Amino acid sequence: MKHRALKILVPMLAMGLAAPAMAEMSREEFQQRVREALMAEPEMLRDAIVKLEENDRLAQQAEFAKQLKEQSAQLFDNKTDGIMGNPNGKIEMVYFTDYNCPYCHRLNQTLVKIIKDEPELKIIVKDIGILGPDSVQAARLALAAAQDAPKQYEELHQALMSQKRVQAAALATIAGKAGLDARELQARADSNEIADKLNQNLTLFRALGLNGTPALVFPDGTLVPGAIDEAGLKDILKKQKS
Repeated sequence: MKHRALKILVPMLAMGLAAPAMAEMSREEFQQRVREALMAEPEMLRDAIVKLEENDRLAQQAEFAKQLKEQSAQLFDNKTDGIMGNPNGKIEMVYFTDYNCPYCHRLNQTLVKIIKDEPELKIIVKDIGILGPDSVQAARLALAAAQDAPKQYEELHQALMSQKRVQAAALATIAGKAGLDARELQARADSNEIADKLNQNLTLFRALGLNGTPALVFPDGTLVPGAIDEAGLKDILKKQKS
């Protein structure tokens, strides 16, 4: 960030120098003049960095709002997503998750409690695999269940989340314990259709400017990047109801 600030600040400082004087300066002399100016008034650099960070934040917010509007149907009305809570609930929340993300495991415990207290909550799960090959395989298995056995999706989701770390070799066993036909589900998980769905989720994740899991997105534009505790999430849900 500092290097970027300097790239912008140096031309600004240069504008304060007379053009003829600049033309007569060597590169070393010019850099020395800039260095002297910064040493004399170092707060210029600090103010420039603060301004750049604020501009970046506003730009990210604007892009998120734009993408939220453009991708609304993909976020909230895609019938191929897994659902937790009430499939017909009036309070909608999109949840980007990775089964090998420790913060997702922590948030999942909170969501289990919240679902019991919020009968109108519909959690739209966007399974993505960003933490290695095992995460990718687990996400594909969950996406297959969301399409072929939607009523059992949540049970599989919880079975996957109960693992300290999901490994591809254990997926068949986990699916079987969740009451699913592991062989059929795995065949479905390996299909091109599921690969495309996973790519769609990843594309959506990146379009929103997200770079880590978990992440919660609400229709009004509220974004929670990272785990949130039960009290904090309840406060957000209270606002969603009003």
